[in-house]
Amino acid sequence: MSHSQLPTTLKDWLGHLELSHPVTIELGLERVGQVARIMGILPGRARVLTVAGTNGKGSTVATAAQVLQSCGYRVGRYMSPHLHDFRERAVVQGAWLPESAWLDAFQLVEVSRGQISLTYFEFTTLAVLHMFMQRDLDVWVLEVGLGGRLDAVNIIDPDVAVISSIGIDHVEWLGPDRTSIAKEKAGIMRPGRPVVIGDDDPPAALLQAAYGYASSVWCMGQDLRWQPTGSTWSLHTPQGVWSGLPRPGVALNNAAMALAALQRLELELPMDKLCAGLSQVALPGRLEFVAADGRLCLDVAHNPHGASFLRQRLQEYPVLGRTWVVLGMLADKDIAGTLGALQGWAAGYFVTGLQVPRGASAAVLAEAVVSMGERVMGQADDPAEAFRLCSAWAAPEDRIVIMGSFYTVAAVRRHVGLVREE
Repeated sequence: MSHSQLPTTLKDWLGHLELSHPVTIELGLERVGQVARIMGILPGRARVLTVAGTNGKGSTVATAAQVLQSCGYRVGRYMSPHLHDFRERAVVQGAWLPESAWLDAFQLVEVSRGQISLTYFEFTTLAVLHMFMQRDLDVWVLEVGLGGRLDAVNIIDPDVAVISSIGIDHVEWLGPDRTSIAKEKAGIMRPGRPVVIGDDDPPAALLQAAYGYASSVWCMGQDLRWQPTGSTWSLHTPQGVWSGLPRPGVALNNAAMALAALQRLELELPMDKLCAGLSQVALPGRLEFVAADGRLCLDVAHNPHGASFLRQRLQEYPVLGRTWVVLGMLADKDIAGTLGALQGWAAGYFVTGLQVPRGASAAVLAEAVVSMGERVMGQADDPAEAFRLCSAWAAPEDRIVIMGSFYTVAAVRRHVGLVREE
């Protein structure tokens, strides 16, 4: 493509990238690594924290970035996917990068790749890393998109690696069981560098890789322990105890992983600034309670592990009434397994189709719910309509949980007026 034919807006670039590579996912570092070398992508003086795992990655990344920023460091945060706006993926000092920066970065990737084919995720990852290079950051906090070993983010060597959890997801790419998935996640570790493991029951394969590879291993439940104490909580690590910590707006297990990883980065973290940062942590769509309506909770849980964790977490926030679930999922997710993790919990389901590629229809979800012996209270073709049906049905003391996909949560967030406009 000649320079004059390049897209001129971010929207057009994203549309171009979706069409330019016929394969959505193509794991492997050879192609993306080759382009990265041409672009000269290196973190330079910046420390790098990389987070992989089945669930909990986003919350861990958000917590680490917010605390670092509060402690006075210049931080770049990379996460995927986004809820509403593509620019959510790359955040520097808490702010989205301007469209002009994206356009310049995309143009550089396009010129640098020559005839090398890149997937949408590979292309955009290179753009983000280039933008981080241009901003003289102290720390890069990177979320792995899928797996670990062969994910594009893994072209960067982390100073500390975090494995948040090991669950069953993306089996067509990562393998059918926790052992094979753990081996892929372990691929983000580097020899002689520390690793933090947030799964309190990690597969033996993960521990074997960690203890044989990393300089030190901190594992949740063994080396790391957290304890809620009323309105605060404490974290025990091999370096000591942090007590009186404010509760963040994310799961404490994920916040604990983030703080442990920051200890391993060996940066100065003044306690007053650390606590200020923790108190500001919140991530849309992750155990998100809507302030105007305390009975509404939104969570992007979309696999059995995530659903089980959500169910467990909501037990800490009891309601007087019953729980209703608005569910919309992608067809290639483990729908039966996800519903199995919720069995006996909800009073009923309002299922919704997702009008996106790979979206499961309401009929498919309804059949899955019924096959689990659960009640389908309503069906809709879009999440906002399913939420309206559920809201009309639920009593004031009941809870409504929106879950199953980023698409589901995004649609309801937009419907209730939570979308950030820029």
